[in-house]
Amino acid sequence: MPNETDGKLRRTFGRPLGKRTRIALIVLVSLLSLFVAFQLAAPFLVSTVLVRERMERAVEEWIGHDVSIGGQPSLAFWPEPRITFSDVMVRNIDHGKKGMLGSVRELSASFDLLGALVGQPEFKDFHLKDPQLFVLRKPDGRLDWTNDGLLSRAVRAVKSDGTGQLLDNSNDAPIGDVLIENGTLQITNEEDGRIVRVDRIDSEIDWSYLSRSASFKGQATIAGRRVTADITSRQPLLLFSGRSSSTSGSIQSDLFSAKFSGVVNLASHGFLSGDAEFATADGAKAMQWMGFDLPGTEKLKQLSVKARLITNDTAMRFESLSLGIDDITASGILDLTMPADAPPRLTGTLALNTRDVLPMLAEIAPRLLDKSDPAARLRDRLELDLRLSAQSVEIGPFQLSEVAVGIMNIGDQSRIDILDSDFENGRLTGRIATIKDGETGGVAIRLSVQDADFASVISRLGLTAPLPGASGSLELALDVARPVTAETLRNAKGSLRFRAGSGTLPGVDMAGIRRLATQKPYFTLSEAGTGAYEFQSVDINVTVADGLADIRNGLIVGTNERITLNGIVPYANNSLALSAGVLTDSSGTTSGDAAAGRPDATHFFIGGSWQNPVIWPVAKPAPKITE
Repeated sequence: MPNETDGKLRRTFGRPLGKRTRIALIVLVSLLSLFVAFQLAAPFLVSTVLVRERMERAVEEWIGHDVSIGGQPSLAFWPEPRITFSDVMVRNIDHGKKGMLGSVRELSASFDLLGALVGQPEFKDFHLKDPQLFVLRKPDGRLDWTNDGLLSRAVRAVKSDGTGQLLDNSNDAPIGDVLIENGTLQITNEEDGRIVRVDRIDSEIDWSYLSRSASFKGQATIAGRRVTADITSRQPLLLFSGRSSSTSGSIQSDLFSAKFSGVVNLASHGFLSGDAEFATADGAKAMQWMGFDLPGTEKLKQLSVKARLITNDTAMRFESLSLGIDDITASGILDLTMPADAPPRLTGTLALNTRDVLPMLAEIAPRLLDKSDPAARLRDRLELDLRLSAQSVEIGPFQLSEVAVGIMNIGDQSRIDILDSDFENGRLTGRIATIKDGETGGVAIRLSVQDADFASVISRLGLTAPLPGASGSLELALDVARPVTAETLRNAKGSLRFRAGSGTLPGVDMAGIRRLATQKPYFTLSEAGTGAYEFQSVDINVTVADGLADIRNGLIVGTNERITLNGIVPYANNSLALSAGVLTDSSGTTSGDAAAGRPDATHFFIGGSWQNPVIWPVAKPAPKITE
């Protein structure tokens, strides 16, 4: 039985239609009929031969090169008029010879139907399948893949307008969306012949008019690795012309990620100006993939860079830099200059937020002077002039604070300077630098320690020899042949001076030494006792050469005596060969008798090893070993 709702519907639609409703229906039916009739008649009204010729002519007008279409075109009119071509070839004509510039296996584009009916179709929204494009990059950065076509004229005529671009109407044209499937791009650098090939390009380009901004989203395979890109340029024509273009975007792969927003210039050095970020978990692979042969980065893993870039023709500045290299993080400012007649030079100031800087310094230290060493090749290709600072730095068992370091590699000169540092309650400065010494050259090592706690230094080094524990100063100067090895260090030449105030010599019991000197012809230092000798000052001068430390006129001043030391220390085997004199008098000063070797002067020969010297009392001052 019909319900109440059915009855209402019959009553509603059973009423006569109003005048306005009838007119609207008639118009709608007429339009639909006209549309269907037009769609049915369009294939007979539009000449495929005409559209094909017009397409060939349009592409030729765009790029200024010879274009041919091999396959038969196909037309579709739903949901919009669209024509598809196959086997499209683009050739450039150079001195009467045709060369391949590009090809497209299948090209389709939409067009306006009314324009096609009058023989003037206008194409847009292109879809390219399996396109191949071969581009030549000029020394000035221009991408030369157009001749005297519309695009080339637009590139030459475009002007910068702040962050946009200006193009007169005669050179402007609509483009629309460009969809690319499985494309290939090959860029050949005319200057050095280097080729960059990009395969399997799947992307979408949104570029409504030549005069407006353009965006690119897609994926591609570069050097065997899949890369995703999302790039937008407000000045795409300026970018193609090798001029500065306002551009932003991101690039990602399984190896790295990068972001940029600012100005891009495809000139010879490919400058960027703006905010940039780069991060990779495998720096060595990333460098290799990008084609950078940077010696010293073979073991690089974590690498991150975030900075504000400012560039000109030959320099790039990294402002507000945040840098991460493996476990090392730093912030500051760097300048990279690229002069035409010299290697690139990196200068600037970095504040290190890490304690372990030795791995980084090891890659650029002047000790790496062997021509086969990667760091030597790095110095040949990149000049450095850097200032580094750190709140705290660990070097072996020691900790330096408030550290300032200078690094310089320019030409044949390499140098690392410890400009300032707090070290064991004192101050440490130093330098490692290359020197010209013979055919191979050498390394100069200079170290200055002032007012440091040497008792703590000896303890941290784990030394058990009787060495002076006091607050003192040390000056070291060594020249080492290159490359620096254990053997060349043993043969180093130079000098050392140690001076200290009051302190102790652990394991030196002077009372026990005097007692055993009257009882035994020789004895070990440990037999004399385990006491500690207290002194007022120490001043020792050492000359180093051929694996020997030559001590001359060493002086240890005690309360009532003075100890003189002369002789040699063959430090390669930790042995000793010293003569010592203990000069005493009751007043605490050296008397004439003591100086002349009379009974208040005691003399010894000291041999054995550093850890446990052997003492031979002698009746008179022993001659110096070198005499």
